[in-house]
Amino acid sequence: MEILRFKKIIWFINFCLTVGILLFVNFFAAFADQKYKVYFHNPESNINNYALLKKEFDKYLSDYGNFEFQPFSNRDTFEKHIIAGADVILVVSSWYYKILSEKFSIKAALIGVLNGKTTHRKVLCVNEKVTGPDLLENNTVASSGSEDYTRKILIQMLGEEERKNVYSLKILTVPKDIDALMAVGFGIADLALTTENSLIKLKKINPKQYNMLRQLAISDEILLPIIAVREQSNVEIEMLVKIIEDMGTSPDGKKNLKMLGLDGWKRLNMSEREFLEK
Repeated sequence: MEILRFKKIIWFINFCLTVGILLFVNFFAAFADQKYKVYFHNPESNINNYALLKKEFDKYLSDYGNFEFQPFSNRDTFEKHIIAGADVILVVSSWYYKILSEKFSIKAALIGVLNGKTTHRKVLCVNEKVTGPDLLENNTVASSGSEDYTRKILIQMLGEEERKNVYSLKILTVPKDIDALMAVGFGIADLALTTENSLIKLKKINPKQYNMLRQLAISDEILLPIIAVREQSNVEIEMLVKIIEDMGTSPDGKKNLKMLGLDGWKRLNMSEREFLEK
């Protein structure tokens, strides 16, 4: 009787150990299968090869863990995925971040850096041959941003009194800011919405084309893109933020940053955070 009872006890202990091991293995298998994603959407830029962007960032992030990069060209689709996805990081323009922060419980973790700065300014240029009392009405403006963003930033730069003329403009979407300048130089567009950095670059590589341009307006300082996370994040998301923050320290990371028009990322200081929240 005692032997039988002892065998039952041993069987019960083994059963508990087996169940425990299975639960342990299944838990970590499920954890290993979970992907932590980076969602990208930037209405200020026109990425012309999303497949390549995803491929290069996936390759880079996969070296550090079960992370995935997902760019979105469509704003509505992007926001639907934010609602559905819990463990995600967002890469967005500072302009769009302000809109998203009113819809979702998110906070800014990192800010982009270019040439040692975290801000840039937009410039509206016109071909010097384009003259007349109204340079905007029914003309074509080349821009790397979305149509919605382009019109809104132009109204901010030119004032509400130009709203009607801004909405009469035809928007020519180009891949990069410097391409907007090239479009004016080649006569494809009448105006270009670009950046100060692109103007400096054009002056170096093609001074003749640079001298054909006249600046009509310049924006206030605009913060560069933002890395945002949910207000309640976890260890894995914080690890992913750190991986992105350190991208500028490796050759592959620098190559991928260049695809976003940046040199690196950094933590926001107090003044940048206040500027973002204005």
